[in-house]
Amino acid sequence: MSSKRAPQPRSSARRTKPAISDSEIDVLKVFVHSTFGSNQHRGNTDAEVSFGEVRVDFLRQEWFRNGRLVQASVREFHLLKYFLLHEGEVLSREQLLRDVWGFKEAPETRSVDNYVLTLRKKIEPDPSSPRHILTLRGAGYKFVR
Repeated sequence: MSSKRAPQPRSSARRTKPAISDSEIDVLKVFVHSTFGSNQHRGNTDAEVSFGEVRVDFLRQEWFRNGRLVQASVREFHLLKYFLLHEGEVLSREQLLRDVWGFKEAPETRSVDNYVLTLRKKIEPDPSSPRHILTLRGAGYKFVR
């Protein structure tokens, strides 16, 4: 005969510590917000947004300019989406590096500037005189329709 016991059901009254800390929860909240947007903006990502000659399809993660599909990297799409979700807001390089790139601390880099330049070439009628992604010296960038 074996002396093995049948497994006992766990008590629902037993309380355990959370598997992750409060600071890790805060990091997850930032990640979810930067990936999916806040509740107030979430409705904008359910379908399409248009501005100027550009139409963005969030569900398919594609955008079109003058009816033609724009070849874009995943990072370019995420940056454009972030600009659209934060339309009219001044976005610092540090904020973009944190929320789009996922850095906790912003490194010294020109990545944001280079991606903005690439986005302008893909969405602006005249990238040298942008109408949609504006540079605010010393502050960052602002998207306007």
